[in-house]
Amino acid sequence: MRRAKLLFPSVPAALLAATPTAAPGYDLRPIVIQLAPSGAGASDTVVITNSHAVPIAIEVRAYQRSQNPDGTDRRIPEDNDIIITPPQMVIAPGASQSIRLRWIGESNPERELAFRIVTEQLPIALGPKRAGEAVANLSLAYRYEAALYVVPPASKPAARISRAAPVEADGKRWLELDIASEGTRRAILDQPSVAVTPQSGQPAVLEGAAVAPLAALNILSGAYRTVRLPWPEGVAFGPVEAELHTGYMVFQ
Repeated sequence: MRRAKLLFPSVPAALLAATPTAAPGYDLRPIVIQLAPSGAGASDTVVITNSHAVPIAIEVRAYQRSQNPDGTDRRIPEDNDIIITPPQMVIAPGASQSIRLRWIGESNPERELAFRIVTEQLPIALGPKRAGEAVANLSLAYRYEAALYVVPPASKPAARISRAAPVEADGKRWLELDIASEGTRRAILDQPSVAVTPQSGQPAVLEGAAVAPLAALNILSGAYRTVRLPWPEGVAFGPVEAELHTGYMVFQ
């Protein structure tokens, strides 16, 4: 586990004094932030609340985010286009700290831009310890993240199935789908269904529990997700065509 060292020489010793056995923790709100690429909407605030009995040191960083087909993130540190104020802080027990996030990058992006805001709890390193003074011995036990999106005006989601294939794995038969997000905004699928047409035989429509892995699936703009569904009953196992029918969840 990576450990970081952070020095806060100006913080009063009374604030940093705590029993070393206490278990620190905190809360981050909100966990989804949407910024406009320019104007008054290009900044917003998140709040970290220290819900435990010892002070905690927090560092906040931003990462550019892209998406692998399995839904995991690829991340690159974002040190230029998002200003975080303050990027480091010590929060007293029971207190809250507001953090301002401001976008200063491209004012007219072609599509929505996705980022992660990562908050990490850090150890606190002080100067020489005073006699009889207890100091919190904190480690990177807590890490919370928020999703940040820079959303161009009039951006819209759109998704389609770009590949459908029969797959046998783990002793079962699956319909493997690549679902591409081709709109200018992330596609969060709402009440999706899939029409499956085999080369011969009767077609089938999958909906409800049959497409549960697709419900609320979040696909970043320009990315695609690979998902497996149980092979539909009554459809011959083999090459098929598949068409996605779905609405989208859009957050304002």
